Amino acid sequence: MRCNLIKSKKGDISQPFIFIFAIVAGALILTFLLWFARGHVRIESLKSSQEAAFYFDETLTLLSAGEDVYKSIDNPLKRKYEISCGTLKVEEGKPAKLNSIVFSPKQLSANKLSIYSKSILFPFKIANIYIISDPSKRYLFVYDERTKDLVESFKKDIRVKLPEIFNFQLISKQNLISTLNELTKQQITRFVLFTQLSQQDINKILQKFPNSDILLIDYQDGSGNLKFISKTSTADSNFFSLHMLFAAIFSQDQNTYECSKAQLLNKLKLLSKFYSQKASLLNSAFTNCPYPQASGVLNSIDISTLESLKSFKISLEEVNNILAGGNCAPLY
Repeated sequence: MRCNLIKSKKGDISQPFIFIFAIVAGALILTFLLWFARGHVRIESLKSSQEAAFYFDETLTLLSAGEDVYKSIDNPLKRKYEISCGTLKVEEGKPAKLNSIVFSPKQLSANKLSIYSKSILFPFKIANIYIISDPSKRYLFVYDERTKDLVESFKKDIRVKLPEIFNFQLISKQNLISTLNELTKQQITRFVLFTQLSQQDINKILQKFPNSDILLIDYQDGSGNLKFISKTSTADSNFFSLHMLFAAIFSQDQNTYECSKAQLLNKLKLLSKFYSQKASLLNSAFTNCPYPQASGVLNSIDISTLESLKSFKISLEEVNNILAGGNCAPLY
């Protein structure tokens, strides 16, 4: 009887431990299943993000076949894109290298992206650039009497107009100043000034629109100087063609614009070497042609200043016209 009592007590004592063990084991299994499911969801999300990045880059590559092409990328899901100097990150995916020269805001979050692909000629084709934005980014182009025709041509003139998929509006300098308080009800990404404003008016804009910045443009026959103005900094830059001006307008800031512009100018230097070699080969096949002069221009390219770039373009165009007008093969 004593033996049976001990067994009974041992049995009674073991029951709580079995119950506790079952709870702990169940909790561990449930935690593992939740961890596994969460990890699986994360892996699928990262996979989807990487696929979206690949599709994005492939879309840009396909657009390079055209000289002047625009397209909207529509996604069933609202995605977050981060574009920074040759790299693209979608959602929480790893940054992927972009094989294209892109000018855009750094952060994009939308179901739809607006993409404009344009071949840059200087004077031969350098590459296609890609200007990207989304409908939530709004740009206000401010003009005066001197620049009215130019700015209106961005909407009307088929040769230079920006695609309508971009969210930009035109406003005169006079209307801007008189309606500034009313405009505060709207979300404006950037004030693009094709006119001069007083420092007082610039400070007023930055104060009333804390999430906006200003791009001041000095346009001079297809090229010119730029000033990126925010509440905390002012930075200078330039553009050497009208479409590089568009690129600056939709870039995040001076740093991102300069980074992508540098990629383009480096391609210009590489192509200049290629055309110089082409000139040397043609010089041996054609006599009495100014190919040595063309090589001299191409080998002396200087991308450091706007003036040197303009001089390079003019000089190369002149010698290429001479080649084309004689019994010589033109370079491009």
